[in-house]
Amino acid sequence: MDKGLLYFFAITAGLIIGLVICRRWRPLLAERWRGLFLIVPAIVISALPFIIWQLRPEWIWSDDRSYLMSLILLRSLVWILILLLNLLPVRWFPRQNGCGLTVLQKIFLLPVIAGLTGEAIVLLFNNGIWPVSDSLLTQSVGPAVAAGIRNNAYLFLRVIDQSTRLPWLGQIWSCPRLCLMNLAVLPTISPAEVTTAIGLFGIGLSQYFAPDCPVSRRKKPLGKSRSRKIKCREFTLKGK
Repeated sequence: MDKGLLYFFAITAGLIIGLVICRRWRPLLAERWRGLFLIVPAIVISALPFIIWQLRPEWIWSDDRSYLMSLILLRSLVWILILLLNLLPVRWFPRQNGCGLTVLQKIFLLPVIAGLTGEAIVLLFNNGIWPVSDSLLTQSVGPAVAAGIRNNAYLFLRVIDQSTRLPWLGQIWSCPRLCLMNLAVLPTISPAEVTTAIGLFGIGLSQYFAPDCPVSRRKKPLGKSRSRKIKCREFTLKGK
């Protein structure tokens, strides 16, 4: 159960609303952000469980699910690392010339970190499986899909029972709009996913409430010959 499309929609909606309100294009450059080069490997790692499921299903369906658990942990760590890099003080990164995220932007990072951590915890505690409320399956899912989930026919979904750990972090809230907008397979969502989506929307919107970064004006070091000429000129001016 992955909400990658929901997260993309949330941050894109924040960016579009901010663009309409402020009518500024420069915040889209993300000049204040650090570690953006990690986004590409993070996306690849996030997609690996589904890619391996198609190519090497026996790796995912192992008895201890260690391979799947490792991918889930690695995915969460990479995304959280990107966010933590941007929470650090700007003085630790002299090349940014004092241009890091604003306080408002850092505040919106916190729910994303909390949400991603909650998702990782519930998946790791349940062997890489999303717990789903049985009552929600009865209300909003077709009989064939509900029967498949109850019979463990789906890879990442299981009905909440007595053996489920942290059931309150599972798919316990109904959200039919997710299916109507093609953002998820099931019309359900977890509290951790809601927290992550709200934070991402705030991150996109807060981009436009931060002032533009100043243009770097660092002087290039002078060569020896040029520095000597400057000293000679200063000496002659003093003599006059």
